[in-house]
Amino acid sequence: MRATIIVKINIGVTLKKIIFIAAIFGLFTGQAFSQLDDRFGSIDENDIINFAKPMVTTLGTGLNSGGFHTAKVSKIFGFSIGIIGIKGMMIFIPNDQLTFTPKLPAGYASGDPTATIWGDKGGIYSGPYGFVTYPDGFNQTNIPFGVPQATISALGTELLVRFIPTVTVSNNEFNFLGIGVKHSISQWIPLIPVDVAVQVLYNKLEVNNLISSTNIAVNAHASKSFGVFTTYGGLQYESSNFKLDYKIKGDPASGNPLLRTDRDISVDIDGDNTFRVVIGGTLNFAFLTISADYSLGSQSVFTGGLTFGF
Repeated sequence: MRATIIVKINIGVTLKKIIFIAAIFGLFTGQAFSQLDDRFGSIDENDIINFAKPMVTTLGTGLNSGGFHTAKVSKIFGFSIGIIGIKGMMIFIPNDQLTFTPKLPAGYASGDPTATIWGDKGGIYSGPYGFVTYPDGFNQTNIPFGVPQATISALGTELLVRFIPTVTVSNNEFNFLGIGVKHSISQWIPLIPVDVAVQVLYNKLEVNNLISSTNIAVNAHASKSFGVFTTYGGLQYESSNFKLDYKIKGDPASGNPLLRTDRDISVDIDGDNTFRVVIGGTLNFAFLTISADYSLGSQSVFTGGLTFGF
């Protein structure tokens, strides 16, 4: 019988920032989060999807990462439970997700792109009704991320739980819950030379009165041990959905009629998360596991971690 508790956090930050990273991409301070709300408030319902979609994809990429670093699961009478680990991720934003072509009112030329949430400078367009101005992005191409996590396994099945109690940052309440189930396939195949498992992940993040994000992933992965080293890889299908409620802050002088008055907007945004390939390796010592992998998808992500067990 072996007990192991795994807690995944980002390296080199304060506890408050760790919690905030887990809750909302590991990028925003409280001040920057209020700026995020301001950015949403200056974009109409025709453009908010293209503006925010890279962020939805980033959240889905982060929350759907780090679910496994081996396909081996405790067999009959085997048991594992969680104790301390460090897990960090770096998500890479491709250039084609830094800009988009806006949907401008009739009479405006829309050939020049403007920034998405991760881009740099917002566009300014002139036309028959005056100027239409888009907000700047956060000018980010690498996003750090982390989530707390614990696992329990027995009888060839592993339960993964991710949880953050409600925290308040800049007058916004965050709560997060994730659940995963992994089952060993190789235990049913005699003499198979590798460990094989399948896993389902569900993660939900909510920010009161603004965001509700639901992320689902299904993967099949395999691993092979060579002494203290284990190599692993997998194929994962995933999806991300973002329910966004925000208020347009009306500007009577805007060239866009949809931005001239205060209005409440509610939209559903699907991320570009579909398939990813994961390749990685693990070093296993008596009480320490060191793992690292690279996932190639709509947004690529490097995941590295330390896991301590007893």
